Amino acid sequence: MSRESAVLGRLRREYVLNPITALAFYTSVDGQQHLLAGEDTDLKVYNAQTLRLCGQVPVFLAQSIHGIAVPLRDASGCENRQVLVWGGHSVKVLSEDTIENLISGRDDGPDMARDAIAETRAPDWIFDGRISPFGDGCVVLLTAHNEVIQARVEPGRGILVFGSIQSPSRPILYSGNFFWESRECVLVAAGTVFGEILVWKCHLDGVSGREHPSSQVLFVFTGHEGSIFGVHISPEFQTSAGETLRLLASCSDDRTIRVWDITEGREESRHQEQKKEYKNHISDARETGFGNNVEEAAHGSDSTRCLAVVMGHASRIWQVEFPENQLLSQTSDIVELYSFGEDATAQKWNLSLALQPPISTNPTPSIPPRKFAARLTHQSTFAYHSGKHIWSHAITSTRNDGLLIATGGADGKIALIGAGVDSFLSNAPSGRPRACIDSTSDRRKAVAWSITDVLRSCQLEGPREESSGVPAAKPRNAKEGFNRYTFISEKRLLAATNSGRVFVGTFEDDGLTWTELALPDETGQVVFSHALLGATGANPMALVGTTNGDVYYYNESGSQSLKFLTRIDGKIADIFCLKSNTSKPPVLEDGNSARNDDGNPLEFLVTILRSTRVIVIQVNPSDLTTNHIEVALEAGFMVTAAGFTGEYLVLGSRKGIAAIFKQDEVGNYSLVLTIEIHLDEAITSVLPLQSEDNRSRNYILTTCRDGKYRIHEIVASASRTDAVLLHETSPPFASSIEGAWFSNSGVDSTGKNLMLCGFRSHNFLVWNETQRHEVATVDCGGSSRSYAWTPREGYPDGFRFVFTKAGQTNVFSQALAPHKVLKAGGHGREIKAVSASPRGSYVATAAEDTVIRIWEYADDNDDGDDGAKKRLRCVAALEKHATGIQALKWHGDEYLFSSGGNEEFFIWKINKLKNNDSGHSHNFAGLAVVCEAVFPDRSEIGDARITDFDVDALHDATAAGEDTTGFRISMALSNSTVQTYAYTREAGFRLLARYTYTGACLTRIRHLGRSHILAAATDGHLAIYAAANPEEEEDSAPSPGNRETSRGDPVVVTKLHQNTVKSLDLRQLPTTTTTAVATTTDEATAAAAAAEYLVITGGDDNALGFTHISIASPANTPHAAPTPPVITVRKSIVRSAHAAAITGVTIARPSGNDGKSSALVVTASNDQRVRVWRLSSGRHRPRAQLLDERYSSVADAGDLVVLGDAGLDAGGGGKEEKKSKENKVKVAVVGVGVEVWEVNTS
Repeated sequence: MSRESAVLGRLRREYVLNPITALAFYTSVDGQQHLLAGEDTDLKVYNAQTLRLCGQVPVFLAQSIHGIAVPLRDASGCENRQVLVWGGHSVKVLSEDTIENLISGRDDGPDMARDAIAETRAPDWIFDGRISPFGDGCVVLLTAHNEVIQARVEPGRGILVFGSIQSPSRPILYSGNFFWESRECVLVAAGTVFGEILVWKCHLDGVSGREHPSSQVLFVFTGHEGSIFGVHISPEFQTSAGETLRLLASCSDDRTIRVWDITEGREESRHQEQKKEYKNHISDARETGFGNNVEEAAHGSDSTRCLAVVMGHASRIWQVEFPENQLLSQTSDIVELYSFGEDATAQKWNLSLALQPPISTNPTPSIPPRKFAARLTHQSTFAYHSGKHIWSHAITSTRNDGLLIATGGADGKIALIGAGVDSFLSNAPSGRPRACIDSTSDRRKAVAWSITDVLRSCQLEGPREESSGVPAAKPRNAKEGFNRYTFISEKRLLAATNSGRVFVGTFEDDGLTWTELALPDETGQVVFSHALLGATGANPMALVGTTNGDVYYYNESGSQSLKFLTRIDGKIADIFCLKSNTSKPPVLEDGNSARNDDGNPLEFLVTILRSTRVIVIQVNPSDLTTNHIEVALEAGFMVTAAGFTGEYLVLGSRKGIAAIFKQDEVGNYSLVLTIEIHLDEAITSVLPLQSEDNRSRNYILTTCRDGKYRIHEIVASASRTDAVLLHETSPPFASSIEGAWFSNSGVDSTGKNLMLCGFRSHNFLVWNETQRHEVATVDCGGSSRSYAWTPREGYPDGFRFVFTKAGQTNVFSQALAPHKVLKAGGHGREIKAVSASPRGSYVATAAEDTVIRIWEYADDNDDGDDGAKKRLRCVAALEKHATGIQALKWHGDEYLFSSGGNEEFFIWKINKLKNNDSGHSHNFAGLAVVCEAVFPDRSEIGDARITDFDVDALHDATAAGEDTTGFRISMALSNSTVQTYAYTREAGFRLLARYTYTGACLTRIRHLGRSHILAAATDGHLAIYAAANPEEEEDSAPSPGNRETSRGDPVVVTKLHQNTVKSLDLRQLPTTTTTAVATTTDEATAAAAAAEYLVITGGDDNALGFTHISIASPANTPHAAPTPPVITVRKSIVRSAHAAAITGVTIARPSGNDGKSSALVVTASNDQRVRVWRLSSGRHRPRAQLLDERYSSVADAGDLVVLGDAGLDAGGGGKEEKKSKENKVKVAVVGVGVEVWEVNTS
């Protein structure tokens, strides 16, 4: 195939979600903290206080940013700061005006680059760089061969001019770090591939009259058993004993962190001769880590300077850093250290220093050496990224000396952590005083209270009247402790002991105070009502039940005793709050509120021990009169959760069964439906999904101890009531989910976040399911204890949690999460498959983390800008695959199919929760997804991969808009087998045919209409099979268990690529095309009424294939005239279409109206290039024209897809109003990240 050169202008990159490879804090001229983030070639500026993107500026043409260096604003002589940015060999310096203009919004985009120094190419790969903090414009760069390049900015020429290069030796480095000691000297730490650490000084030329640069090696450290991935030099510390200390931290492939003493001058008198010999040794060139240099270096005095070693992280450690401006305590010398690893966690360590006394008895007048003894202890782990790798981080101090740490991961997420998060962020909820956030009751640490502590707090509240009935302020027995809790509101807590005493705890700004409540005599054990999560109001109420059936109440009035409410026949087992008086009244059809004169009643459900009945208690809030309604249960039904949705009462049981009752006209409840949620796993909560106007469509959300939550819709007809499962998923945060509620998003008053809580091992966790991140972790000892929790009004991430541990009551309070999401991310592993729904509503991606994410590609309207940029918003995450996912396919917007290893194949039903008739949306903002079917027909071994599949409707629709009742599914397996099934929801999978190829692994498969199947293999061939007729009777089709059945050999096999076909796409062409291009009589005859297909393939041989296939109509192939039913009209190939394997191809626009078979094709490759081609085949030889080529930020590209169906009409026509859309096609490229390109197809 002939090839023409590129004409640029077809491609425009619209969106990128890539790993965050560089971070640095920047203080603007107005004193606000901002974060500079390197996202591929662009530098983005975020306001760390408002969590908003200020703007972005392109830095490099085709190189991702690896590092950013910002001098401190308070550095002496630094008025006009510059920002140094580097990546690979590329270096650039941005002016302060460039950054400030982005912050202020005075400029945008590529025009900002004019204020920057031109991109400069260094002679070697750069590991670290610094701009002089002394305002003299000096720049130093550390290369991969331990060389320091001195450079200087020349603004007049707009370039960065390189100067001298210095190096004491040239080993290969994996890491490096600078520390600017003085105007003329920098301290260098270099970590080598072979496990050595070199510490040396670089004296710069042209500074303070120095004409000749020089280097001085200080130390060479050995001890790590792997390559050095990170080193960091600390500032000098002043210990409590007055000693000056400088430290070096290092991390390695061996998963250890080491801290070294690199203070100069220590032990000089004792080891003077050894140092002389040692320095003579290491002054020699150290090109590798092999030979006798490691052994000899170990005998030097510097080998004793390793102060501490610790094993950390679950895998390799990439970076370590000492925060600056650490003030050591006068009583204890503790230095903070942070590490960042491949396990996607950041960890905090404390280095405890102790100065040992002199041990030498040397009578010489020289001062004997003193050595530090140190220990590294783990303090906390921050796991706020998904997948693998924290690639970048930045640390700064806030105004009140709290540390603010930013981490950037391979998932594209930027998280803010550290003690400075609370006091630094300015987006506190309105109406809340700042003291509430910073009070002792919100310090995210569980405060323990023994029974003695609680009684002492009660005494501090003042003397009680003798008639109060309160016993003496001391435990009733040695084993008395708290065993039941409930929250009346976020400000008030009830706690009961195992001896029947009841206390109320009140949360105030200065802590928690306790009061013991007066009880009637012989109350015995008590039962508290379970709070209705998320209900708020002026006067919430809790019920207290006793063993003799008495029911008492306590509300926010602050009284010092329980009040009698009603009596139940039997021993009360549990109480559930069903409806709060703070709930909005239901809305009638005429729009008026259904509130009677007595107000909105409270409703509670009371269960009775060893009874098959429960009691619904209705409480009138105005006069506290009650009404009892008895509900009959099936034998053995033990209620563990309860809730109302519309007119239905929903009860969950310990055995995983949900019972649904409906109230009749006289007020009695009758059972209408039971749902098997999960056998033998308790249902822990029932949450109705309300809309903004409080209307209900009878959606219920249930949580279960199997680690899943589900959404059902109760659908009633004239004859029956059903429950339809709409959503079922297992979030990754806990093994047992205990509850759910909705909180405000914190961004605006309308958004709602679904919050889940549960247990994992010995921890209690709170999880934001909407934003998919962890909110808090509390070490409570596990679920086998008494506990209660409540959300905090006005704080999206706020909650209180009380639990019993080691015989004490522990209270945990949180107002703000310990971290903030500055930028949301996605997959933390390489994405291998992508598919877009035909209408363009959703995009599905699947990665090596075995997670499928469904996205909406919509406007980012956080700033209220009508012209807001597009962004991907994750609306669902599906975690069911246990092996690597191979392929994804949509069918409409309602079904998603996925395949993986071990012959995994799942069918997902997509459900969008319907809005109410008034148009108000429900508070569940995500996409409801349920796994409808699991492929059952696995082979005996079951270890093959379903590498690809194709899906179409089982029957052709007879009318537009007809619902799909089934699917025809063809699978390509790695064991060289093609299998075709018919699937319906009622009947499941029915095997239609099984084909066997030559033994080569099949990689791609597509349906060629209803009659044939196209498959591609690792041998570079395309094979076409005659498809089975799905209309044939089930008895005549092969059974799923019969694995010997075959439908015969392929009707056509054609060689195209030298080896594996990595990618494939096809489109059906107009039937007039082949007639125009046919060059033989046989081709013209076959084309009379044929189906024409254009097949584009990308190979592991870097080639792009072009195949034109014609399939004759059955009417034109009579038995007497055996015209070949399948003809390969033409095939050709573009050699070296990319510099690496072509892993993704898509036809952006097929065409056939000009007498040619042609197409506009987009390709992606491992060479990180996206290319647009026009492939055409006329009456002469085929031709390939490269229309455009752009650098792609996605490494290891796995797939690409056209978003939506714009521009895919084969005829190329259409209405006038659609032409502009048809001329612009969006293409998503996936791999290590996601990017969306706009392709001009005109």
